[in-house]
Formats: sequence, C-alpha cells, structure tokens
Amino acid sequence: MFQSYLKIAIRNLWKHKLFSVIHIVGLGLAMAFCFLQLMQVQTSFEKDSFHPYPDRTFRIITDATGNDDKLYSLASSPLPLGEKLNLGQSAVAKSARVVRNFGGNLNNGIKSLNVSGMYVDPAYFDIFGFKLKSGKPCTAPRTVVLTQEMAERFFGDADPVGKTLTNPDLGVFTISGVFAPIEPFTTHLKSDMVLSMASFKELNPNIATDNWQDYNTYTFVLLSKGSTKAALDAAIGKIAASNNKLVTFKDVKKHTFRSQPLEDIPLDSQGLLNNPYVEPLWKIGVSLLVPFIVILLAGFNYVNLTLTRSLSRGREVGVRKVAGAKRGQLILQFLIETIVIAFLALGVGYVGLVTFQSYMHVRWLNYQVNDTVALWLSFIVFTLLTGVLAGFLPARILSAYEPAQIIKGDLGPSSLGKISFRKSLVVIQFVVALVFMTFTGISNSQFEYMATDNENYNRKGIVNIPVAGKDFRLLAAELSKMAGVERVGLTSATLNEGSGKAKISTTGSDSNPSVAQDTYIYAADAGFIENMQLKFVAGSNLPETFQDSVGRFVVINERAAKVLGFDTPKDLVGQTIKLNQTSVQVAGVVKNFCFMRYELPVAPLVLAYDVSEMKVMSVKVDQQADKGRIQALLAGAWKRLYPRESFVYSWYESQLYEDYAEGGDQRFTGVIVLIVFLIAGMGLLGMVTYTTEKRVKEVGIRKVMGASVAQIMALLSGSFVKLILVASVIALPIGYVLGGLFLRIFTYHTALGPMAFVRCLLSLLFIGLATIGVQSYRAAMSNPADTLRSE
Repeated sequence: MFQSYLKIAIRNLWKHKLFSVIHIVGLGLAMAFCFLQLMQVQTSFEKDSFHPYPDRTFRIITDATGNDDKLYSLASSPLPLGEKLNLGQSAVAKSARVVRNFGGNLNNGIKSLNVSGMYVDPAYFDIFGFKLKSGKPCTAPRTVVLTQEMAERFFGDADPVGKTLTNPDLGVFTISGVFAPIEPFTTHLKSDMVLSMASFKELNPNIATDNWQDYNTYTFVLLSKGSTKAALDAAIGKIAASNNKLVTFKDVKKHTFRSQPLEDIPLDSQGLLNNPYVEPLWKIGVSLLVPFIVILLAGFNYVNLTLTRSLSRGREVGVRKVAGAKRGQLILQFLIETIVIAFLALGVGYVGLVTFQSYMHVRWLNYQVNDTVALWLSFIVFTLLTGVLAGFLPARILSAYEPAQIIKGDLGPSSLGKISFRKSLVVIQFVVALVFMTFTGISNSQFEYMATDNENYNRKGIVNIPVAGKDFRLLAAELSKMAGVERVGLTSATLNEGSGKAKISTTGSDSNPSVAQDTYIYAADAGFIENMQLKFVAGSNLPETFQDSVGRFVVINERAAKVLGFDTPKDLVGQTIKLNQTSVQVAGVVKNFCFMRYELPVAPLVLAYDVSEMKVMSVKVDQQADKGRIQALLAGAWKRLYPRESFVYSWYESQLYEDYAEGGDQRFTGVIVLIVFLIAGMGLLGMVTYTTEKRVKEVGIRKVMGASVAQIMALLSGSFVKLILVASVIALPIGYVLGGLFLRIFTYHTALGPMAFVRCLLSLLFIGLATIGVQSYRAAMSNPADTLRSE
C-alpha cells in the first residue's frame, strides 16, 4: 500500500510540474536557512566538547548575596580562589585561572591590529585541549600564544615564534607559540591570544591579587583521579565559609562557591552573570524564531495552493471513496505526497546551504560541526516534520469531501469553508516579507549612516599615522610643507576609540569645594580639532603653539559645560576649571558630537594639550589630491626620519567604514529578505496561474464580446493587487514601529525618512505586479478559438 501511495504521489507531482516546482523550491529555500540555523544550534551543544578530561573538569561559579538580599549567580569567581585550591586540596589535581581583561592595539612593526586576550595559568594548557601548532606555552612574563588566525594576520606564512608585538602603553610581548585550529569545534574560551599569568601582576599593578571581592576571574579545576564532585564541593564550601568570616564585605553580604561540570557550561540554563561567549537557552530558542517564520511561510504556499486546487483533488477523493477508500487512507496518501515534496526540497535546501557557505562569510556563522551524523539526522527529522505539518491541514480538509457534494456540484475551491482564508495566507506572506524588508532597510540605513557619517566630525581626507614614543615635531614640520597636505594635527587616539578618563570641577572655594565630575579626555592640539571640523558654540580653538609641554587651555563639549553647572556655554569661556588636580582655562565649547559609539549616551568631553600623550598624527590632505601620490610622499618622509621602522598609516574614512559597515551581517539579512520575498512571490505565482487557468473560457468569451487586453488584465489581476495593497497597509506601520524602536537604541541615528518605506513598497509592487502581470497577459492574449473549442 505504501508503495502504491508513493507512486501516486510521484505521478501527481509530475502531472502538475509548475505547482511541484513552486512547492519544492519554496520549501527548499526556507530549508536552506533553517539548516544553517540548525548548524548553529548544534555547534552550541558541541562547544568545548574536545577537551581531554570532560568528566574531571569543572568551573567554579559564585553565588553572591547582595545587600538587597538578592542572590546573584556569576560564572566568575575571586582571583585568589585558584591559588587556594592548589594548597592542600586532595580533590584537586590542578587549577587554572583565566582573566579576560587584556585588550588593545598591538604592532608588529608593520601593522597594528586590535586584539583581545586572556591571562592564563600554566595549568591551562594541561587541563584543556588547546594544542600548539608551533612553539611552547606561555609561562614567562610578557610571553603570549597567538591563535593561528591572528598569527596569519600579523605575519602571513612566516613563523611568528620568537617575534615580538608592541603596545605603546604596555610594552613588548614575545610570541612563545601558536595554537593549532580547533575546527570544527568551538569554545567559550575565545580570544585572539593568551598571555602568561606571570604578566598579569606586572601589567595590572592596581589590581590586588588577594582581593576576594573582585569577581572577574574564571577558575577551572581538574579533579584528581578517583575524586568526586561532592569532594570538590565540600572543599570549596570550606573556603567560602572561611571567607565569610574573615573578609569584610562591601558590595555584598556574603558569597558561596559551587562547581559546574564542563559539559554544562556551553548552554547556560541558570542565567549566570559575567558569562561571555555562552548562549543562554532562551536565546537559542529566540534564534530559531526567524527560521520558524520562514518555513511557516513556505508551508503556507503548500496549504494555499493545495486548497486552491481542491476542486480537481475533490474529484479524486470522490472516486477513491466510492471505490471504498477510508478517510485515514486518504490522509496518509496526501501526507506521503507532502513528505515526498519535503524530501525533494531537502536537496534544494542542501544546495542552498552550500551556496551560503561559499558566499556568506559572517564572523558568527559556523559552517562546520563535529558530529555530521547527528546533523544529517536533524536535517532528516526536520524535513519529515515539515512535510507532516505542511500537509496535515490540506489532508484533513480534502479527505473530508463527500462524493455526493462532488456529484451535485456543491464543491468549490476549499479553504476552511471560505475563500477569504486563502487570501489571508497570501496577505500574511506579504506582510511578513514587507515587515522584514522594512526593518532590514531601516537597520541597514543606520549601519550605513555610522559607516559614512561626516556630520559629527570629519573623517574625509584624513590620514592617521601612529607616532607613539617618537619625536614627531620634525615629521610634523616636514609633512606640513608637502603639496596636498592642508594641516597636521596631533592626538592621543583617534575619535571613536582610546579615550581616557579624568575628573573636572569648578574651582570652588576652600569652604565650599565643588564636586568633581567624570569626563572623557583626549590629548589634542589645535590642528586636530580643526581637522575634525568640530563646531564651536562658544569661544575659540586651542592656541596654535604652547611654550610648555602641557597646555593651560582646554576645549570642552556642551555636556561637560552642563555637568559643571553652566547652562549657557559662553558663560564658561575664559573660566578656570580643575582638570584632575591642574587648573586650566576653557578656551571654547564645541557642540556635542559622537566621539565614541553611536549607541552610547552623550558624555562630557575635554580636549587638552599634552605632548607626552600624543600618539597619533592626524594629517588632513586635499580632497582633490591623488591618494597614491600622498601615500608615497608620506612614506618617503617617514623613511627619511625613521629609516629602520616601517611606515604604518590608515585612511580614517576607510577605517571607520570597516568598523561600522559590517557588510557580512547586511548581506545575511538581505538574503533572508530575498528568501521571504521569493517564497511569497512563488505562492502568488501559483495562485495567479491556477486562477487564470480556471477562467480561461471566461476570458475567451469576454474577448469575443469585445473586451480589450487591458480590461481583461485588470479583471484578472484586480483581486490580487488588492491583496498586495492590503498587505502594504498592514505591514508598513509595523515596520515603522519596529524600525523606530531599533533606532532608539542609538543616541546618534539617521532620520527615519520616507524613502525606506517607498523603496520597500516599490519592491513589493514590482514583484507582485510582475508576477500577476505576466500570467494575466498570457491569459489575455490567448486565442478564443482555442479556449472555446470544446464548448
């Protein structure tokens, strides 16, 4: 019987080729995206599954009771805990601490890259399965081990072991080794490099290593052979009890520790705080919401088109029931047909997945898993469920037909009894597609705004050159004389990164001292402020030259003036304020602008001259000048003054575009929108095709009666155009609200103008009208002699 149903399903698919293609391609496109998400879920479950002692490795987590009596569970623990566990604890074979607080720019003499790193104990290399491709672990002070990706970015194919990397503030680091790749696995211990714990004290002198209230360390334990989790919990329980008696707590009342098996770390079911690179279970569920919506839309196509063709399928049902078929058998037949479509779509989905892997390179997407058998099993189960769920409703409806209905002619195109249900499915598809497109368009316009914004400060025609630790005066003088160079400025760091922190206050009096306020600060000169084209609302720029290495004048922003108590910026110009412990005079006040991330609130800012802090030379060049010629001139000047050092530079506009554009993410969201529109468009194509085929005799009669092609096209397409317009009326307000909520995340954001909605609406109308118009035109151009011959 099953073999017979399978043959019937295949014959039916072959007979109605267009509808079969629509079903298979629509489901296949949706499946490709769903398969990609299933891979991401599986990599979450496989995270950190490659370490050598999974049953003996534990992380120590902290339960801290706050002063408000609330319990806060942290994935981290105090720094001294690791050393305490190594002292006389029979249950502990080894312990390793991980501190995630290293970050900044490192330079190899040719290029500077921003890297993140972790300080680790020597036991880190014994407990975990991070193998070295070359070199040895980092144990000595100022030694590091790089990931292979970072080693290639710095040194290409050359062996980096023994070479050095330099940070202008932290000094020189020696590369002791390079990690081997861990693909196809992933890990929550993610970083660009690891540093020896011996470097931690030297580079962080202000962090007390005996502070039991600093919960910024991750402590891992390898149990002794034969020891149990209970023994470990007892040991850390005693340590916590001792702490609670001896430590004078400030921000919390007490804390306790407990062990967490390594296999439980990747999926956070406890909602732990301070738990980077670990996805909570709810977030994994949310990540499946979008593919669920996409596959649901593809399922709508099958339901809609099957119900639309219910008249022809009804005759089939009537004949089978007269021949003795039961309803359950008919349901099984229709489900088998849907499952066959789903498995054919599986092939299309796999091709789509391979295409994604070839062209969609997004940093957070994983295209490899360890257990491919489990992956394919999930694909097959997902395909089977998709076929059953998509086919269940049509199967229930079609199998309920009675032969008497068909004989009497009472049966019409079914859709739960009303044709409005089928139309509602079309509307839902286009509403979802248009909401996706509108929201994506608005979010992409914000990313594009951040990548190209030139209103907050100037980024065009600026070349940034690192000059930390050098006498840059001769270089600045030589560059200023070059043709095409308009101005040379100096700063401690480029805007958008590297700002320092300071305290500002009014001078006050001995009897009534003013309260110091936090502010961000950049060291800068007048040339840098002019290069950035900051807008003054009061006062003027810093003096052009200074006699001292530290200037007596500062420029502040409106927010800094506000926190100092001046509502009118011009009242502050010429006033003396305190910058940390130094008295300085306010030369001018600039308009508030985004000097850090666009989502951060407006913050106080001070621009102060300090030669010792100048690390970047900002060179403003003529917009009409040839970039290649300018780069050659700058490189030549650099080589004359610093013949033994490589010339490192970056065009500010290109640098910020790369930071903000996030092209991979935009392409990925664009692909989602395209898939949703294709699915909706194919569903509409199927409905229009079937409707025009059923009305072909009507079209012939109308043509004989004198109807024009335009009138017939308007007649056939009118109802479908109304559906698209209804979808637009529903979707655009929803997209507007969602887009507005997204933009509210950013303090500085692009305007929510009408063009995003116009583009979305025009795209929808183009796709819809093209789909409807082609089929309507074909029907309108048909020859009445052919269509009416049988009458």
